[in-house]
Amino acid sequence: MPVSVSINPEELARLRNYILSHGLKKVPTTSQYELLRIEDGEAKIVVYKSGKLVHNDSMASREIVNYILSREREFDYLLGSDEVGKGEWYGPLVTSCAALTPEDLLAFRKMGVRDSKLLNRNEVERLAQEIDKRRIVYKRVILMPEIYNKRYAEFKKEGKSLNDFLAWAHAAAITDTLAYLPPSSPRVKIIIDKFDAEKTDLRLRAAEVKQPNIEIIQSSKGDMEIPVSVASIMAKRTFEDQVTRLSNQYNIDLRNVSPEKIDPKILPLVSKTHFKNISKLLT
Repeated sequence: MPVSVSINPEELARLRNYILSHGLKKVPTTSQYELLRIEDGEAKIVVYKSGKLVHNDSMASREIVNYILSREREFDYLLGSDEVGKGEWYGPLVTSCAALTPEDLLAFRKMGVRDSKLLNRNEVERLAQEIDKRRIVYKRVILMPEIYNKRYAEFKKEGKSLNDFLAWAHAAAITDTLAYLPPSSPRVKIIIDKFDAEKTDLRLRAAEVKQPNIEIIQSSKGDMEIPVSVASIMAKRTFEDQVTRLSNQYNIDLRNVSPEKIDPKILPLVSKTHFKNISKLLT
């Protein structure tokens, strides 16, 4: 099964040097999107202009990929957070934060971990099981619909937006995760996605997270960062599990049902009531 990993310009240069020093056989590219293609014995690798590398997961290919990938040396832990359920009218909002060591980061890059929005449910579960095996530190904030609706109403009453709500959830997941890291003051990098980095950053500072050994990075491409992708996968699995539980509890296929066909008394227990298609059914 092909495995893909994003590589940076430095890693691409390392790959080119590896090709020259080991005399690997290059073959013509097959599309305008390909940068180079290697077919040398069991090693089959394609590099795309987008920065994506795809290989056939053979021992020879894994050896090459292992050689070219950079190692994180500046930090002991890299944290990323992501939320799932924000755009679905049904089910909970799940925010997850994952803390990765440099070894975890490298392992997940080789594994082809990527944002859960790019994965189907089977792929999410498969990768979540692989993530479980490494026993990483991660924490979740799970807001089931009934609690979500109550908390969201409180934020709205205070004149705050959905982004304020999300910033609170992200900051809570991050601070919970930090509390479970070793107490020996490790060097930590926290990656905040672009949805509203300023508000999340302010909440983290208010929680006294900003310390000399902790660096907070605001990334415009946070969903491409491995710690964020890991958090995304773990949040997505939890979301899907909870949607299945709610569907079974109320005998409703939430993934395929129309809100109009749900008893209005049940709607606040399975849906986010501020969504327009839901609120109009409750007035």
